[in-house]
Amino acid sequence: MHSEPSIAASGEMHLSTRHPEAPRVLEAEASALASDLVERLMAPPVGRRRLRSGIDGFETLMTRTRAALSAKQRALGYAPRARGKEEAAETQYCKDLRKRLGQWRAVIAALRQIEKRANFALIPADRPILDPRAGMEEILDITFTRAHRAVNPAVQTKDAAAHGCFADIPTRVSLFLEIAQLAYRVLLARRHTGPGRFLDVGCGSGIKVALATQIFATADGIEYDPGYAENARRALPLLRADRGRIFEGDALAFDSYGDYDVIYLYRPMQNDALMRQLEERILDQARPGTLLLAPYAMIEAHCPRIRKIAHCVYAVGLSAAEVEGLKRQTLRIGPHIVAPDRRLPKQIGWLAPLWEACEANGFDPALWA
Repeated sequence: MHSEPSIAASGEMHLSTRHPEAPRVLEAEASALASDLVERLMAPPVGRRRLRSGIDGFETLMTRTRAALSAKQRALGYAPRARGKEEAAETQYCKDLRKRLGQWRAVIAALRQIEKRANFALIPADRPILDPRAGMEEILDITFTRAHRAVNPAVQTKDAAAHGCFADIPTRVSLFLEIAQLAYRVLLARRHTGPGRFLDVGCGSGIKVALATQIFATADGIEYDPGYAENARRALPLLRADRGRIFEGDALAFDSYGDYDVIYLYRPMQNDALMRQLEERILDQARPGTLLLAPYAMIEAHCPRIRKIAHCVYAVGLSAAEVEGLKRQTLRIGPHIVAPDRRLPKQIGWLAPLWEACEANGFDPALWA
């Protein structure tokens, strides 16, 4: 009569993958190693301890767990038959673990990319003239501008014009997404806690608010013109941007700029004096480290209290040294954006913190799943 292979609690080398408890013991070891990897991953990217040995050990545990699962499933049997409650529970555990192994493999692929310590441009370089994607991007911008006008066919009210507001002017969608992605990466590099909050000042049709809901947990817009604001409210559900909110009101009187992490404005005021008044109001309320997305030429001349990160993305209330350090950290953040309302995969279990730590470094394991 043969006894079951024994499990030694002190080390994996004494664990036979044929033991019925092997998958659970190996997963427990992997969970402990994952906690150490999470701690390292949440340190600032530049100067972080190397991850390679931890990833190698994590991958070895995955290989052994896969072998242990196969042995366990062979012991349970694949053919359908009457099972007791305990056997049924073990069979379900095996099914869940089989899915979790696929997620485990995807996390390792993301970790390998993080460990390369590559730099990713703050703003993508312009497309070469012969790059086919340049033509695609141009079509996207033209089509999105037309869609913008279709969403908001309203004519600006006389009151809004008299107040000094520009009519609803579309920004190139490709430019907006480039600077919004950079803002997202900067928040990751800062290890920003809590939901990222975005505000579009003079949001017009609300299109940018709709786009921002795919990037930030909160996306709001403020609009003076009541016709524009009403069209924006109607458009958001149609664009599946239900989390977006539109406030009808005067940006010159708005008193909640300090609630936001990312503020976007595309010269909403025609009058230079009123524009400067708006900028000063925003800067007076904004917290240090707030990001300003401002794709218009005069912002730097008007606002000595901001410092450029790249292109038209600025930080409020930080020193030159702080901004340079933030830029170095952001270069190491990967290019992936994870929608704030996306759910984690089912059966992920103990892998969840490590999956989220990869996302927090700009690498989405779902793309390798």
